[in-house]
Amino acid sequence: MFKFVDCIDAGTEYCPCYLAEKGECIICSQLKGRAFCDCLNWKGTCIFQEYTWNNNKAKKARDFKEYVLKSINFLRDDLIIMEVFVNPYLAKQLNNIGSYVFLKKPQSPHCFAMPVSIMKSNIKNNVITMAIKILGVKTKDILDCKEKVEIKGPYWNGVQGQIFLKNLKNSEILISARGVAASPCVMVANKLKKHNNNVIVILDKGRSNENFAKKEFLDLGCKVYDVNMIDYSNYTLKDEFKKLINELMRKHDFKVTMSGGSDEFHRLYLNYIYSVNKNLNFATVNNALMTCGEGVCGSCHLKLCNGQVIRGCKQQYNPAEVFINIKGDVNI
Repeated sequence: MFKFVDCIDAGTEYCPCYLAEKGECIICSQLKGRAFCDCLNWKGTCIFQEYTWNNNKAKKARDFKEYVLKSINFLRDDLIIMEVFVNPYLAKQLNNIGSYVFLKKPQSPHCFAMPVSIMKSNIKNNVITMAIKILGVKTKDILDCKEKVEIKGPYWNGVQGQIFLKNLKNSEILISARGVAASPCVMVANKLKKHNNNVIVILDKGRSNENFAKKEFLDLGCKVYDVNMIDYSNYTLKDEFKKLINELMRKHDFKVTMSGGSDEFHRLYLNYIYSVNKNLNFATVNNALMTCGEGVCGSCHLKLCNGQVIRGCKQQYNPAEVFINIKGDVNI
């Protein structure tokens, strides 16, 4: 298991947060009501001191702000690419692995806000790009946006296992992604290529001729393979997908593999990878249900294999702790 507990907001301008006010800080032992200092993961600043200096209150939370809509392009009747002009600060903050925002139509109630991963953040023209699958009321409401949208952010916990990705340099990684979950993988590939990593990508084209993100990966210099990944008759990995995985793992010295898809796909994929090579580290797209993004509402709570309950919107964990079915130690 992880040797430490990590909060994605610790040490940022949004720390300490509401959890500190209620004695539930993820990192600081003293803000959990204990009498001694036992900081679980030092982020360069003392959270307890920051809390004291802020008159024993949480720092100002993120607010919704209006931004100008640049474009909405339909790739299918149920899949759009949205581009939004933002300010330089937000563009820079969202140019990171795992970045996401809460998005809604102006004047719509806060209950319409939905978390959306950032696929690209251009810090030269301050434009963020998001892929959105149109499924229900919230996503259909976004289609009514004409000139502006409301965004609350930045948030950074859209990818789990970030420690393995951010520490990867001059190495190799295998990314397997399906559907709209390929969107946050584009940001990952962009950052990893800048650290001289060889990024191999397997994409499931789904109902289209090819996955919408294929061109993005190719433009970054990634090697891309197209394959149908899932046998829907019994929801298992297709033999052609497993064969490709085996071939690539024989040819390359992967240190990390990333799964972009549903939690069900994470389980199938990571357990198969683990059966082939137990030395790989894992990263996944974060599919936690996020309503507030602040660890308050409880909708993102999930249980690790050791029984610990964590807040999926703020806490980082090793995906092996959630998705690997094999009992015993897993590689950390």
